[in-house]
Amino acid sequence: MKLHARAALTLNQRQEVRRLHREDKVSIRNLATRFGVNPTTIQRWVKRESPLDKTTAPLHPKSVITPAYRSAVTRYRQENPGHGPIRIAEALRAEFPEADRGTVLRILQQEGLTRPPKKERKEPRPIPVGYHRIQMDIQQFPAIEGGKGFEYKISLIHLRTRYKYSEIHTDMRSETVAQVLRHGLEHLPPFSLSGPTMP
Repeated sequence: MKLHARAALTLNQRQEVRRLHREDKVSIRNLATRFGVNPTTIQRWVKRESPLDKTTAPLHPKSVITPAYRSAVTRYRQENPGHGPIRIAEALRAEFPEADRGTVLRILQQEGLTRPPKKERKEPRPIPVGYHRIQMDIQQFPAIEGGKGFEYKISLIHLRTRYKYSEIHTDMRSETVAQVLRHGLEHLPPFSLSGPTMP
């Protein structure tokens, strides 16, 4: 058997250490001095029955993914596209005790099922007539530098689409507001069922 790369004692030395300690009652300290190793190393080998190194293989090897387990995971995900690896493993554990997040995720990755399904895009539909409501707003600002008095920002807001149309004037007379309304209606969504669409 191949020894560990950093083994302090050979197989024969390990057996000799155990024999000297058990049969000849040689102390661990004396054995450490005799073989030129740490007392902890001697203590380890006098307790073991075998001079061989312990296996480095994992105590719990990776679960083997059987075809039945793979099929169950795939079928469950297709029937429940919103469920993740943890939830799938819990649902299948009664039938497959080896089910866990890791193996479920591995299966989903191999089957290309890790991405959530794409949402279907809704077809656009006309804006109902009742939703064509407009709000008007007038804001007063000081005239620009060099001017006197005030300026007025007259705005129209289409409440359904939030589309906004604005003009700036030196007055807010009824005639001016009516003019802005006429201009705004040329840019805002038309008032008809065949007009612009909404998502």
